[in-house]
Amino acid sequence: MEQITRTSIRSALLGAALVAPLLLAGCTVAVTDPAARASSPVPSSPVPSASSAAPGASTGPDVSPAPVTESSAVVDPEVRAKLDRARLRELVTQNLTCTDGSATVGRDLDGMIVEFTGDCTEVTILASAGVVLLPDVGLLTINGDAENVVVASAEKIVFDKNADINLVGWESGTPTIDYAGTANVTTPLS
Repeated sequence: MEQITRTSIRSALLGAALVAPLLLAGCTVAVTDPAARASSPVPSSPVPSASSAAPGASTGPDVSPAPVTESSAVVDPEVRAKLDRARLRELVTQNLTCTDGSATVGRDLDGMIVEFTGDCTEVTILASAGVVLLPDVGLLTINGDAENVVVASAEKIVFDKNADINLVGWESGTPTIDYAGTANVTTPLS
């Protein structure tokens, strides 16, 4: 019998999570790099890939693809619904308090809807496939996968290189964001 590893489960979940919404919604996905967006204009026509170019044709310099991350300046109604604190608060399965200014959402809270209260200067999310509601936070670090996170405000949001397909929204302020991982999306909620 083949042993199932965390990596194979993660790969299957990531693939299903990325493909299913696209098939069901008929939407397109834009891959953007927030840092590059500010310094370079968006091209008006698609850039041909090496596989679609004519044989022997030059496709320009070898450019590595941008990370699959996105920060939105406009609040999408669908995202707003997913990150509606009032609606999610009614579904909370675990109420917790930050102790000594820090908190960790552990793997034991996978799939749960958790709300934190208190003074949270530093929060680390290890859990996956759940929802975390947070008050004002200094540093928010996300290591889990497929988490929806609503934070009142944050000074800094950091995605671990292994953190994939997370959705993070903040209700006020403008946090500094360090992107890593795949398909992590951030957005203001107001």
